[in-house]
Formats: sequence, structure tokens, C-alpha cells
Amino acid sequence: MPREKQKRGRRAEQKAQKEESTREYDDALEAPSAKRMKPSNDADETAEPAFAEGADYISLDVGDEQQNVEETGDAANGDTPFYGLLDTEEQEYFSRANEMLEANQFHDAEERNLFVESVYQEANGKELKIACSQGCSRLMEKLISVSDVTQIRRIFGKFIGHFLHLVQHRFASHCCETLFIHAAPAVMQKTPKVQTKKSEDDEDASDLSLADMFMMVIEELKDNWGYLLTERFASHTIRVLLLVLAGEPVDVTSKDSVVASRKKERLGLPAIGGQEDKEPTQKRSVPESFEPALKKIMSDMVSGLDDTYLRALATQPIGNPVLQVMLFLELSHFGKSSAKDPKSILRRLVPDESFEEGTDSATFIRGLLYDPVGSRLVETMVRYMPGKVFKNLYKNNIRDRIGSLARNTTAGYVVLRTLERLGKDDLQSAMDLIVPEVPGLIERSRLAVPKVLIERCVIRNVDTKPFAKALQEAYDADPRIRLRQMLRLDESTDQAAQESEDEKMEDADEDGYRRRKAKAPAAGSSTSAGEKLHGSLLTQAMLTVPGPLSDLVYSSLLAQSSETIVELSKEATSSRVLQQALTLPTSTAQFRRQFIPRFQGHLVELAQHNSGSHVVDALWPASKDVFFVKERMAQELAQNEMTLRDSFLGRAVWRNWSMDLYKRRRGEWTARAKGIERDPASSGGSGERPKSKLELARERFAAKEAEAAAAAAKA
Repeated sequence: MPREKQKRGRRAEQKAQKEESTREYDDALEAPSAKRMKPSNDADETAEPAFAEGADYISLDVGDEQQNVEETGDAANGDTPFYGLLDTEEQEYFSRANEMLEANQFHDAEERNLFVESVYQEANGKELKIACSQGCSRLMEKLISVSDVTQIRRIFGKFIGHFLHLVQHRFASHCCETLFIHAAPAVMQKTPKVQTKKSEDDEDASDLSLADMFMMVIEELKDNWGYLLTERFASHTIRVLLLVLAGEPVDVTSKDSVVASRKKERLGLPAIGGQEDKEPTQKRSVPESFEPALKKIMSDMVSGLDDTYLRALATQPIGNPVLQVMLFLELSHFGKSSAKDPKSILRRLVPDESFEEGTDSATFIRGLLYDPVGSRLVETMVRYMPGKVFKNLYKNNIRDRIGSLARNTTAGYVVLRTLERLGKDDLQSAMDLIVPEVPGLIERSRLAVPKVLIERCVIRNVDTKPFAKALQEAYDADPRIRLRQMLRLDESTDQAAQESEDEKMEDADEDGYRRRKAKAPAAGSSTSAGEKLHGSLLTQAMLTVPGPLSDLVYSSLLAQSSETIVELSKEATSSRVLQQALTLPTSTAQFRRQFIPRFQGHLVELAQHNSGSHVVDALWPASKDVFFVKERMAQELAQNEMTLRDSFLGRAVWRNWSMDLYKRRRGEWTARAKGIERDPASSGGSGERPKSKLELARERFAAKEAEAAAAAAKA
């Protein structure tokens, strides 16, 4: 009897198992129990829908109908409505309009305004579709950012009645944010009495002022504040609305802003002519009706929440930023006296203002100090709470633990805000507790606390010699190595060597090697760049303090060779240190006489580099009192004129060094290089030679002699 044909090996076995699992999956799809049924309207929602007996046709789209209801929603029941989709031609048109606005290649503002108006005419009646479109919502944001007051009022009127759904939409919520931000500067403007005749396509345009429109938005959302507080997309828009009603600046570009996350796209367009809008950083005046409306909103948001749930919002990633905004407005906008109200947000979060050991307030604060989300709320409290409450918080929860808190990655940010509010005596005691932790902070690259501590000591006039001694012990004794440690220049080299060694060890595991090679460069470069930046900022802070702190940096710079100095000049972060070392008041003439000549022979190379050109520019004011060195450097630049003129950065250095004046009128260039050039307007246009120091001294002596003679005559 012949044998049954069978395939040998693991591949055949795996293929058979795959075919069997595929058949089981197909059988499961065909089974009636696998189909999602639409729930009935009866009390028992789990019961299966009843079908007519003997029915010739039973729809197979029962589950699909339920899915469509879940996705599109039912406007009558308060679910998110579906406004429709743009057709292919409309999407192509708005995509091209988006590209043209992004390119921003208009001759003047008038041409761009005409283009924006034409896009508005094409979008008439399709505003809600565009705002909810994944591809075209960005166009709506850009249109709003370049619109005038009339166009903003027009689009605002189109959105009224739909804000409850729009603020919860993934894409339309960003359009609402942009609309609120750009409508805020015009809330005090009154609606013109003379109105033009409306066209048939513009029938739903509103005659209301922007202030009235904001009040209608509040009326529309008033019954849903508690839900919107923790809604994924609406919470961002609610923060913007609260700040606009308070007249506070709304700056989404700031890294410290609680309005938007760092991942938010910045879709605003620059103004024609390079004029940037400065208004987002300034506080605005708002109508009188906004303040009671703001109080009502904040009261409605938290009135329905018990104290336990309100405290839970402090660690909730979505609700925490809104809580920060409300706490900021309560303490800064309505005055710190509002914190005395038992119903205020601050008193409900921390009812015991003493913060003594064992109280609910102390337990709550200590739990938030090490929480990545909750610590941000503590930062807001520390920054804005009344002075008496802050002193109790600092005395009972932070003062004795400030050293250990500074070591922690999360709690260290609370320490930064605390240092900003301390007086001279408290700052001195805080520095004494942080100084023993400095070596560990330097080793783990926790450099933000030392930097802020140095800045606050300078402001409060606190002696920094103990801190300088701790830094000197934390770094290497060799000044050449010390500077590289300060600027974190060895981190990337050591990391690259370690990665190379690890890759050699993992050659046997090809898949693991590929995964490591794909992930390591991005993570390594990010960490290294951050450490270099913080190292540069700490070094620059040290340079601002006269005495031992700045001497650590200056002695390290003098110990470097010319090649190392050129290398540092080409590094983006370390070049800033060189510029500060050349121009700060702590830089002595003796240091500059020894340091500046090391750039000779490398000026042309640096002048064509993105970072090095700024160092060459800084050499101009730094060499004011060493004219012979400046003259040699100018001669080096003049010998390479054509090379510099062929480079954009080189031409900027040529202009900043006044090299055209050097070639044609050497006397005027010499006067400017020595810093003794006078403004013709101040000297009356006479062109007289400035007086020397000896002549000025003689004049002062003669004036004193005249005063003495006049006093003797009176006696």
C-alpha cells in the first residue's frame, strides 16, 4: 500500500498550522455569533434583535449601521454630527490654497488679502466641512491667522451653534483655538453701524460684536464644563477660552505655556514685511461682561466635583493643565485675597494653610512633588500663591529637603520655582544645603538647579564662593579637561565609542543589531544635544559672576590650544560661551590680550561658518583695547576679501568689521576700532578731535581750582 505524501521540515508544519488558523478565522467570521448586532430599544440592551419569522431578507448591515451611528453620531441625541465631506475638486482647490499660503510668496499685504478673500468666497457654506477635514483644517487655521476683523467675525458667525461639537473634534478644535486667539485683540471694538447689503450666500453672517459672540459660546457650552474639563481635544480650547476671557496673553509658541503641548504644530503665518505680532505677550483689556462670565465658568467647573475628585485632577494628564490655568487666574487675575475663600480652588486643594506634618495639605503636596504631572501644579502654586502661604509651604515641606529634591528629575523643577521666590537669608541657607549635592548633580547632568541658583545669588547679592569651591571639586583639576566637562563635549564621543563596542558584541544577532542601529542614533543625539545645551547655559551663568566662579571658566579657556578654540567656535552651544567670555563685563583686559590672538590665522575659516561667524563678530568689540591685535585680524580679513564676499556669512562679517572703511579711509576705521569715534550730531558737526584723557584731567583740575578760589573769595 503506497504511503501518504507528506512534506518534511518545519516550513511544511508551519504552513499547515497557518492554513488551519486561517480556516478557523473564516469560520468564525461566518458564524452568526461573530456579527455585532444593533441593540434594541428595550430595557434589556443585551438581548439580540428580533427578526420577523419567515422573513425573505435579513440585512447583513446591522452591525455596520450601529458602527455608523457611533462614528457619525446623532445630532438629535447630542452626539457629534456629521457635516459632510469635500468632493475631489474642492479638496484639490483648498490644498493648492494651503500650499500658496504656506509659501507666503506675495508681493505685499494687499495681494495676500485679495487671495484670502477669494478663498473665503470659495469656502462659503463649507466652513464646517473644512474645519473637520483632516487635510484642510490646517488651511482654516492659516486663513484665520491672516484674516482681518470682518473676516474673523464672518467665520465666527458660521461656527456659532456648533461649538459644542467643534471643540471636541480632533481637527476642528484647533480651528476654534486659533479663532479665539485672533479674535481676542478685537473684542473691545464695536460693530460698525453702517452695514453693507448682504448677499444671498452670506445670509447667516452675524451682526453681533465679537464680545457678544464669545458670550454665545459660553452660553452654548455652559452645561458641559465638567465634561469638557477632561475631554481630550476640548480641554485645549477651554484653556484658551479662559485666558481670552481674562485678558491674559495667549502664547502657544512658549515652551512654558500650558495652552498647548510642545508637539502642537505652529501654523501661523509671518506678517508681510517681517513685522511680527507682539500682542500675544501683552495683557489686553476686555469687556466688563467677561469677568463675571469667567467667574461663573470656573465655579461651574469645580462646583460639581468633590474635593477628592478635584485632587485627582492634579495627576490627570488632561485635567491638570486646565486646573493650572484656573489656579493661575484665581491667584493672579482675581487677586491673591481670593485664596481666602473656602470655596476657592486653592483652599479646596490645600485646606490647611499651615502645611504641618500629618495634615492633608502636607500629604497632598508631598505626593505631587515626585509626580511628573502633579509637580506642574505645585510649580503653579509656588509661583502665584500668597506670600504667607508660600512661607508655610517652604518651611514645612521644602526647606529641610531641598537638597534631596534638587537631585530628583521631577521635583527639581519645583525647586527652581522655589528658588525664584526666596529672600536673601533663605537663599543662603538653601545654597548651603544644595552645595553638598553639586558633585552628584554635575555627574548626572542635572544642571538646571545650579544654573538658577547662580542667577538668584547674583540678584540677591549672596556670596557664591562656597558654590564655586563645590564646582571646582566636581570638575577635573586640569583646566583643559575641565572646560570639556563643563560643556559636555566628551559625552557624544564616549557614547559613540560605547555604541560601536556594543554593536560588535551583537553581530551574531542580526535582528537585534538592526533594531539597535535604527533606534540608537536618534535617542543618543537628542540626549547629547540636551546635555550640551544645559552645560553651555550653566557655563554662561558662571561667567556673569565676578570672582572664583568666572575665573574657573576663564582659566579653562586660556588653557586651550588654538585648534581647540576653533573647534569650540564651530560648536553651536560652546560658541555662545566664547561670545560671552569676550563681551561680558567680567572679562578683563588681561584675559582678552592673551585669548584673542589665538583666533589669528583662522578668521576666514570661522567667518564662513554658521556658529563661528558670531564669534568673529564678537571679536570686534572685545579687541577695542588691544588695537594692534585688531589691526592684524583686519589685515587677515582684507587679504581674503574675495573669499569672504563669495559667502553670505562672510559678507556679514565683512560689514560688521567695517572693512570697506578699512580699505578706503584707514583713519576713520582706526577711530571706530578704538571706540573713540564721535557721533557728528553730538559734536555739532564740527568734526573736532575728541579730547584725550590728559586734557580732560586738566579741565577737571582747573574747575576745582576755580571752585576753591570762589569759596575763598566768599569767605
